[in-house]
Amino acid sequence: MSIQEDKLSARAYESFGETPANVSTGSTESQTGDAGMEDNSVIVLKIQASRRERGTPAAGAVFIVVNACLGAGLLNFPAAFQGAGGNAVGVSMEVIFLVFGAVAALIMAYCSDLCRVSTYQDVVQTVCGRNAGILCDLAIILYTFGTCITFIIIVGDQVDKVMQWAAGPDFCYHFYMNRKFTMSVISILIILPLCIPKDIGFQKYASFLGVASILYVTVIVSVKYYTGGYPPADIATSPKMFTDVFIAVPTVCFGFQYHISAVPVYASMRKRTLGSLAKVMFFAMVITMLVYTATGVYGGLTFGRSVTSDVLLSYHANDVSVTIGRAALTLDILTSYPILHFCGRTVLDGFYVRWRRLSPEDNLRQEFVRRVVQTMAWFWLSLFFAIMIPNIGLVISVIGGLAAVFIMVFPGYCLVQAVLMQQPSDNVHKDRALLVLGVLYVFLGTFILGENTALAIIDDMNGKNSLQQICTVP
Repeated sequence: MSIQEDKLSARAYESFGETPANVSTGSTESQTGDAGMEDNSVIVLKIQASRRERGTPAAGAVFIVVNACLGAGLLNFPAAFQGAGGNAVGVSMEVIFLVFGAVAALIMAYCSDLCRVSTYQDVVQTVCGRNAGILCDLAIILYTFGTCITFIIIVGDQVDKVMQWAAGPDFCYHFYMNRKFTMSVISILIILPLCIPKDIGFQKYASFLGVASILYVTVIVSVKYYTGGYPPADIATSPKMFTDVFIAVPTVCFGFQYHISAVPVYASMRKRTLGSLAKVMFFAMVITMLVYTATGVYGGLTFGRSVTSDVLLSYHANDVSVTIGRAALTLDILTSYPILHFCGRTVLDGFYVRWRRLSPEDNLRQEFVRRVVQTMAWFWLSLFFAIMIPNIGLVISVIGGLAAVFIMVFPGYCLVQAVLMQQPSDNVHKDRALLVLGVLYVFLGTFILGENTALAIIDDMNGKNSLQQICTVP
């Protein structure tokens, strides 16, 4: 090993907080001939092994995946179940997409091992090519942007209920209690300042708060079915038409979209094997499905077909336990928006840097200006659309289709390309089966994207996404 290689290896170890005794950091002569000296490949393997030892344990990986799944989509599950034809249909759709989603996560993890990258978009770009990588970047930007719009709408929903409790049903006639004013003020004073920083060190606190608030909402929805004193509801037991079953698809896709986070989670796992990831996925999906199912079933049983797209809007404004849930959920969303915006902004900025072919010096020099401009444009556009769009159901209908792209289209395409780029195996039938599975994923994902988008447009034209707000000014 040369002196230069020796120093490089030392710096590599030090980047992981280690300086092994057999790696010299200041030697002035070559130690290539030493019998005890290891070559670079051995050192790299030791670095990787050390990194895995300090990686994410299985329990931590389960929590991260659960946190990636659980979110604002939970509020729409009762309406999705009832619209699709009842709880049986809704739960069946959950099981189907849970299985498809878990297989897709394993596919992306397998591909990440093949190309040795650690992010979802890098897997797509490396395996499928530059054009597919650009499409993936654009899809991530649109998905995170749409979810940010959903967050602001939910904040408006919860604040409306508080205003109704404080000032009565005509609260919106006071400009300072009007939905547009309250949404704007809260977003400008709280969300925008949290979006400006370069880093998001508060993410770990928001993650715990998010899971806790979601679990609280689930418990409240379940308990209120027995103790809320609500009258018997007109509950859907079967779909009126076969196409009604697709109403639940956007919400289920939105709820079970964790795949962008799955690849980094897999890369950081202490025991990085597909078998270990499969176990993590199993426990995470069981927890997630129990939460979604409890909310969807009990919310539907309580309010039936009349349940709102945001189930918390269906409860009485003066219910203290539900108000606590609204407050916790609002606080979670106010801190989650900056996190999601950060993810979208990072992809957007990387896309811009590659498009302009900026040098490292120009990239660093222009970073602050780009960050402020991108943040301002992102924030004001999302606030505008949140004010103009009546409820979360419309947004979820669209971004639920985009979720299908991450769950099915890109994993299917990656699987096809991964099979084709490898040497043919002795088991020809296995290769063919994988190719068929990949094509099936691409077909189903594309169909769901088109179907969800078309239904959202048709429903909006027919007035099904009409205003469901508590108080509106003519």
